[in-house]
Amino acid sequence: MLSTSWRWGVIVSLVMVLGLAGNGVVPGRDLYVAPNGSPQSDGSPGKPLDLDTVLSDKSPAKPGDTIYLQGGRYDGPMGKTESGVPRRISFTPQISGAPGKPIVIASAPGQQAHLNGTLALGSTQYVQWVRLEIGDLNWDPLRQKHFNDTAVNTGGAGLKVINCNIFGGAMGMGVWRPAIDLEVYGTLIHDFGYYHDQLRGSGHAAYIQNEQGTKRFEHNIAYRGCGWNYDIYTQGGEIKGIDLIENIGYIASWHKPGQVGFNFGLTGWKPAERIRFIGNVGYHSRSAEQPWRSNMRLMASKPGAFHQDAVVKDNYMAGTFRALVLSRWQNIEVTGNTLWATDFLTEISSAPSGSGIDSNPPRPELNNYRVDHNTYYDNGNPRPFVYSAHENALDEEQLSFAQWQALGLDKHSRMLPGRDGRPTGTKVFVFPNKVEKGRANVAIFNWDGLEKVEVDVSRALSPGRKYKVYNCLDVKQTLALARPVLAGTYAGGLLPFPMRQDASSPDFDAFLVLPE
Repeated sequence: MLSTSWRWGVIVSLVMVLGLAGNGVVPGRDLYVAPNGSPQSDGSPGKPLDLDTVLSDKSPAKPGDTIYLQGGRYDGPMGKTESGVPRRISFTPQISGAPGKPIVIASAPGQQAHLNGTLALGSTQYVQWVRLEIGDLNWDPLRQKHFNDTAVNTGGAGLKVINCNIFGGAMGMGVWRPAIDLEVYGTLIHDFGYYHDQLRGSGHAAYIQNEQGTKRFEHNIAYRGCGWNYDIYTQGGEIKGIDLIENIGYIASWHKPGQVGFNFGLTGWKPAERIRFIGNVGYHSRSAEQPWRSNMRLMASKPGAFHQDAVVKDNYMAGTFRALVLSRWQNIEVTGNTLWATDFLTEISSAPSGSGIDSNPPRPELNNYRVDHNTYYDNGNPRPFVYSAHENALDEEQLSFAQWQALGLDKHSRMLPGRDGRPTGTKVFVFPNKVEKGRANVAIFNWDGLEKVEVDVSRALSPGRKYKVYNCLDVKQTLALARPVLAGTYAGGLLPFPMRQDASSPDFDAFLVLPE
């Protein structure tokens, strides 16, 4: 069930952004902004304000108001680093809404606004950023010709990022403790990060910490960054109360082949609690067979540290060296997942690979792990499970499915036959957008190498609705710079989605369906 705050955010977004009425919401004023707006304007559609004025501490916007950004590009100011490299200075909003009366900042209906730069939200509270494109067109991961910061750095309580397109920052999103009850929904996060230490990729799609309340990521797509995708991590901070629900993550660490990488991860020196990974989809190329790569991992990095509780449920993780890695947990439920990897399907270890642990504590107590009702695909490895006390599992710590079940794990799970060590057939996921009718995320596993896969989008599109479908690999900056792979008027039934079979993602494609 959606939280009260989320239902309010959805209602506000529907009313303000899509022009719908009802639901008992009384909107505040509408203010309009344009790239050529003026501080002397009144904020009407014909006399729009400029962005700097409307985001400043002298802004006319009040709690409950909606700020419509008319279509076009809003360039952030420029400066220089100490070494003289051009640097994009972040937009730094100074406005805040109030509980129950957020300020909504959205692209004007039927238009698309692009903030060409990065966004530092600081202490901003109760502001919703809706259907905006946020990213620096001059992103340089080498930081030699151009320098920028995190694309969206979150600040205070009650913030929402809804149906945005985020790219071209030193990180996609920095999600820190002060951003209490932050919700990120329906957003693309891609082409982010930077290189350092002899071209090691850094910067993640979302670097997540939390202490109070619950942070929620739902129906987002993260891909093709220098670093990892959804990274819950802390050394001195906290990682408590974090939900990742029905997100898509694929080809993490794309810009630096061979380095450590994962799509969904929790790694920390402090105990995690109230963690949920539910219904997510993750893919790494089958060629990404380095031992340091995994699709999903939930690890305790500090010797002697134990995480508290987590639910890992109904996820589909396929590709790379390890599908799922778990370290020391007091209480964790792992059910309903589908897992495939080139080498190890599930690992429970006190010292999982890549954790940085310099000692080998005893193996975790299996009574803390409720692992059952999962589905595995045979990868050709006769011992694809690991129960280990070592950073690199000893030979006797690598187990067959029968040996794994003999430990009391996966008693009611199944191992499906594969072909040449890989799954077969297709698997399609359609996630209709809860805010914008006609919008949806689609993920397709194409194990048989079909040129097209038929997809039922009837839960998102109504007959007679015009639509465009984008392959996310084509979205490198703004949507205007990408070409749709499908477009037309929906007549009902199935749509033939063309499969890319790209070298970086030969078995998998993710798509964004948008209404016209």
